[in-house]
Amino acid sequence: MIPPRSSFTLASLDAWTPEQRKKLYESVDDSDYSLGDWISALGVFDAWMRETGEARRPWAEMAGYIHCCTFLSSPGVALGKLEVIVYKSLTEFGFDFVNESQT
Repeated sequence: MIPPRSSFTLASLDAWTPEQRKKLYESVDDSDYSLGDWISALGVFDAWMRETGEARRPWAEMAGYIHCCTFLSSPGVALGKLEVIVYKSLTEFGFDFVNESQT
């Protein structure tokens, strides 16, 4: 299964708030994946959202979802490609988030 592609790149993080970028970098540091792996996973996530017709991009929640996906690899087992793990999780479980207007 090949995940969809997006134009999301490291430069895309420039549109994020400093707080969002800081939280992302902390999550990357806490994981066994590189920043490049996370950027690829965010790109797959962005493309999946586009395919589902969702225009909003709750980046903090998306990064949190990816952070949870980093725990899906068993300790001592070779890491899978994060973008594939994220795509499989999205297609199997979906993604629901709550925005301010719903709280």
